[in-house]
Amino acid sequence: MVDLISRTRPSDEALAHEWTPEQRRLLLDDVMAGRARRVPTKRRAWPVAVAASLAAALMLVVPVAVPGWLGTAAAGDLNDLARVAAAQTALEWGDTQFLRVQSVETQTGAPDAASQTPAVDRRVTHDDYYATDGWQWSDRTVNGRVERYLFSPGWGWQRPDYAATLPTEPHLLDAFLRLRVLGSTSQDEAVFIAIGDMLRAEAAPPDVRGAAIGVLGLNPRVSVEHTDDPQRRPALKVTFVDEAARPGQEQFLYLDPSTGLLLGNGTQWNSGSYQSAILRREVVDALPESLTGTVGTHRVAKEYTGGKVRLMPGDAGPDPVVVPEQTYTPRPAPEPTR
Repeated sequence: MVDLISRTRPSDEALAHEWTPEQRRLLLDDVMAGRARRVPTKRRAWPVAVAASLAAALMLVVPVAVPGWLGTAAAGDLNDLARVAAAQTALEWGDTQFLRVQSVETQTGAPDAASQTPAVDRRVTHDDYYATDGWQWSDRTVNGRVERYLFSPGWGWQRPDYAATLPTEPHLLDAFLRLRVLGSTSQDEAVFIAIGDMLRAEAAPPDVRGAAIGVLGLNPRVSVEHTDDPQRRPALKVTFVDEAARPGQEQFLYLDPSTGLLLGNGTQWNSGSYQSAILRREVVDALPESLTGTVGTHRVAKEYTGGKVRLMPGDAGPDPVVVPEQTYTPRPAPEPTR
């Protein structure tokens, strides 16, 4: 176990290479503030900001600043799907309506190969309702136990108004994300996770969703496969692997080859697996009584667990701005393993 931790812990040099001084300061602040405490969330939140001036500047300099930044072996399939996704008609819902998304997630085994936490099987069904302002009501059954939540809007693309302002060109969106993503062993991994979060947020319009899929094709640690998802639906499986930082682990997204919509996601590691599948999306006119009767409709973040309602930390804070001195230079693709 100690050997595995030693091999997977990023070195100071690696952190200095991957993250800017400002990002490293933010990571340290998070650790010192104890922000790793468990709070039920709808997804991992990745801070992103958008600025028209930044996008315009990048539009001018990207071809010169990143020579050879033309994508990976997976780029062809992903670029084709990106065009399909961008051409879709946006699913819209009004201010008095909700986007309802039903999904199921399962986890087997221990949380990670080095964990001392006992292995556990977990099954969660989700019945989620998204308002146009980013608030989310969630009705869940966790191994037979009912839990309900009211989540406040998260960062940026988890709100339709903000997501609509993101760059719609993959290179710009990739560079834009790499200025802001935090919390992983590398920027490649952080961007992959951020794209998954974006696609799950249900807020990105088709052109932004297309750009997000195109960003996956720029990631040197991504591969694709035409297959079926666990629900036996045709899918383009997009897999992220970093054997140096996370040996024996695969992270993946399943994308609908006819729309680019996210079908599900998951992680496979030596001692277990996690998978989530989206089963249904539809626009509805009202919240169910099971939610309004427990967490209510007043926009205050709260949870209903164990038959009791509790307030939760719910303010994601203002959208962060890009730090001017942050810069990004793409790294070459890793050498193939022999």
